[in-house]
Amino acid sequence: MQLRPILILLVAIILGGVTVYLVNQFLQREVTSRTGERTVRTVPVVVAAADLNSGTRLDGVLLEVVAWPEASLPEGTFSSKTALLQDKPPLILTQAKKGEPILKYKLSPYGARGGLPAKIPEDKRAITLAVNEVKGVGGFVMPGDYVDVLHTTTFGRSDEKPVTRVILQNAKVLGIDQQSSDTETEPKVVNSATIMVTPYDGQRIVLAAKTGDLNLMLRNEFDASILESEVVTYKDLMTEDTAPTKVKVVRRVRRAPPKPQVEVIRGLEVKSQTVKEGQVQE
Repeated sequence: MQLRPILILLVAIILGGVTVYLVNQFLQREVTSRTGERTVRTVPVVVAAADLNSGTRLDGVLLEVVAWPEASLPEGTFSSKTALLQDKPPLILTQAKKGEPILKYKLSPYGARGGLPAKIPEDKRAITLAVNEVKGVGGFVMPGDYVDVLHTTTFGRSDEKPVTRVILQNAKVLGIDQQSSDTETEPKVVNSATIMVTPYDGQRIVLAAKTGDLNLMLRNEFDASILESEVVTYKDLMTEDTAPTKVKVVRRVRRAPPKPQVEVIRGLEVKSQTVKEGQVQE
């Protein structure tokens, strides 16, 4: 019996076994790698257990702890109810939907009493403007909206003609009349609107109210842009189409009175002749 065929067979078996082993190891590494990719690392985060209105004082019943993907963790979260509530639970200053993380910047100071003061940051103030159906944008201004404030006045104008300018932009509405809840959606006519301003802007608004009329302009809720304000005068209302046209004066030429004429009949012929003053026609 020759050894060559047997050696070839043994080598083939060994190579086949090695190949199967290597392929098996490769497949196991692929499965392990893909399984690891599907495993998302999470951390505990405190979220709202139900829909919360602004001004709600938080407690353990209104909160729950869930596993949150660490890669998409927002800044300012809490990992436990105890860390959030502490000894004097805070108020939430904005609406929060069920499952939404409770963030530090959306909370009032610990121990703050409820109501409107809890919604005012430390560097801001609240000031109330007198409005009506027109000045208050037909009643469509609601708590939580943002407005611009217009000032119309003749103060400082030598010609005593009124001008209008924007004196405040992107001011948050804290309340209308005595309502500060931002859950109201139905428009209604109110007598006052309370907005959030800086102390300096509050002084400007008080002075502006003494020297003219104030109106509110409602902004898109997603528009926080600050535009360069321009003073609008009567001249800005007059375009080429609305500007008064110049009246063309036509002078009438005064004609001399007609001279007296007489008809002279000679047989069948009739002629008209002008008679000069003092002339006697024969």
